[in-house]
Amino acid sequence: MIQGATRQEVERWNASVENQIALAAAGKTLLEAGAPAAAIYTVRAGCLKSFTVDTDGTERVRGFYLPGDIIGLDSLGAEAFAATVVAVTPSQVCRIPAAQVRKLMTESPFIARRLLDRTSAELAHALAMAGDYTAEQRLAAFLLSMRQRLGAQTDDVKLPMTRRDIANYLRLATETVCRVLARLEGQGQIRSDSKTVHLVDAGALRALALPTGLAAARAA
Repeated sequence: MIQGATRQEVERWNASVENQIALAAAGKTLLEAGAPAAAIYTVRAGCLKSFTVDTDGTERVRGFYLPGDIIGLDSLGAEAFAATVVAVTPSQVCRIPAAQVRKLMTESPFIARRLLDRTSAELAHALAMAGDYTAEQRLAAFLLSMRQRLGAQTDDVKLPMTRRDIANYLRLATETVCRVLARLEGQGQIRSDSKTVHLVDAGALRALALPTGLAAARAA
């Protein structure tokens, strides 16, 4: 979050961390929708997801959070959290009071800019995934984005979430995600093995995902 910050800014940010929270198992809840938006959380380890539940009981995945991500930026100006957040894998987060975050933003233009950058990136990703794109374009963009966010040093992308959660997030049927993965594999663009997807032809995937406008799809 604070890469490139001065030592003083790093110390100021670290001093604002109130406590660490361990979510020892998948499914453990960090936040409930409607809870007071009294803090944000930085992810130290693991993977979490945010979701809402429709009146008919259908879960709608809003996003995934990985190490280095910040949970709750969309609620800084609200009274309550809009979504429930649970662990996808055993995870660890740090809690920072919202009042302290606002104070830091007024005192440090650098921290304010970094938080704005994070919020802007989240908005761009949400808009891209909400666009009128094909299942192939959505899935290609998702795979490239996950490789970028996971900081993968190879073309092997180890996805911590289930196919069902991926489908839910992309607003597709689980069967559609499995079918598109099989099609991309048949075309020689990926190899899929359980939760690991090997990007055989990242260039072809970028061309496929380019209309979404995601930075990962434009990377060289």
